[in-house]
Amino acid sequence: MGTRRLATPRVFESPWSGNAAPVFLFAQMLPAVLLLGLLPKGASADGAPTPPQPQLSHDSVHSTNETRGYRSNELETGSHEVPLNLQTALQWTLQYNPTLIATRQNAAVSVEALAVARQFPTSLNPSVSVTLQPWVFARDSKGAVEQLQTLVSVTWSQPIELGGRTAYRTAIAQASYDQTRWNILQVELSTLVETYRTHQTAVYRQGKLRVAAELLAFNRRLVEVLRRQMEANQATAADVLVAEVESQSTAEQFQAARREAMATTTKLRQQIGVPEYAALAEAGGDLVLPQFDLAAGEEALIASALACRPEIQSAAAQVAGSRAAVSLAQADRIPIFSIGPAYEKDESGSCFYGMTVTTPVPILNSGRRLVAQREAEHSRDHVGLDQAQRRTITEVRAAVAQWKVAQDSVAQTIQRLTPIQAQMARMERLYQAGQTDLLRLLLVRQRAMEAENARLDALWQSTQAYADLLAAVGVSPLIGSVPPTSPGQP
Repeated sequence: MGTRRLATPRVFESPWSGNAAPVFLFAQMLPAVLLLGLLPKGASADGAPTPPQPQLSHDSVHSTNETRGYRSNELETGSHEVPLNLQTALQWTLQYNPTLIATRQNAAVSVEALAVARQFPTSLNPSVSVTLQPWVFARDSKGAVEQLQTLVSVTWSQPIELGGRTAYRTAIAQASYDQTRWNILQVELSTLVETYRTHQTAVYRQGKLRVAAELLAFNRRLVEVLRRQMEANQATAADVLVAEVESQSTAEQFQAARREAMATTTKLRQQIGVPEYAALAEAGGDLVLPQFDLAAGEEALIASALACRPEIQSAAAQVAGSRAAVSLAQADRIPIFSIGPAYEKDESGSCFYGMTVTTPVPILNSGRRLVAQREAEHSRDHVGLDQAQRRTITEVRAAVAQWKVAQDSVAQTIQRLTPIQAQMARMERLYQAGQTDLLRLLLVRQRAMEAENARLDALWQSTQAYADLLAAVGVSPLIGSVPPTSPGQP
């Protein structure tokens, strides 16, 4: 029909058949495991990772709160918060996320559907027909009524299906089973990437909150110092008023940052899906630039994405299923006839033995239109596979370009931050020595905080670009739901 047809990717050929399947699947995903650099302890090529059970560690909470020295009594949100590093957040998501748990149940349904397809169809069970007529009467030559022998008729009928339809039904069920498992892996991947985004955003918001808290604390200390200086006639009332206004403005900024941090923390808790810690868990760790080197090249990433993206493998499974559906529709044009022995004994006691054959006559519906429909679906699925591959190439190239820009932005921002921090320290010394005024000190301090916020913004944008790159390459660092063998296989 003029549609360019693509060969089914090699990775789709029996991706879960045999005991070597987990190693094969993990080998396909190894580039992204190295890409993320977050493979949890306990994960291996021949087994799923074992996420830790949620535990409330007093030492970890205590040490984490110590690193957040910017928190004053009024900033504390709770004394029993559970800090989650990125690795733990990913593990808990994989094990406890409600969407993942519900999606994984589709695998059991596909297993049963495949087992049903492999069995003999119930429509092909034999049938038996027995007819008994014990009350048979006739009149003799004298007009008298006499009872004759019982009329018996027995027919055994076995439907015969030709065209290999059972094999085609099994192929359709197998393709659906493979597609279900690839879809589960895709949901896992997208959920893990979303957890990564949310966790890094929560850490980013906490960093913004820390900067706002530091600026608020500085302005409050400055107000106190100026008030003491005013009492000693070393500062004017105007200086105190300026400092108080700046402190009030900073307090409003701090409250806004606090609300944003709480909103992202709430989203992270909902994303992980652990009810026991829905009000306790919060993101832990620092916001750092993801370590990934593009030395392998853009084309290598594209090749890895084409081999590993679950959407592509799911589309390939759809193509295989629609191909088998075309063959099944063609086979269904062959009528299913029934054949079997027949026995009959009439009222005179004569016995008859023979065969009976019944078959539908495909006059009103020959099945040709159904074949045309299945061929159109097969062509549609080929186009879908082609477009999925094209879309993947586009997404990888766009994500790589975005990642390069994010890296350059972080490098430039950090390069500008160091001299600004040095100038701020120098300005504070000059102010303490009475060689500059309050407005200049506040201006430099404001610029230093803006530079720190710019650093956090650049790092956060790099993590989001990295998440886009992970999603574009399409491989998951945690594999925990796909069974090692195909049902019915040893």
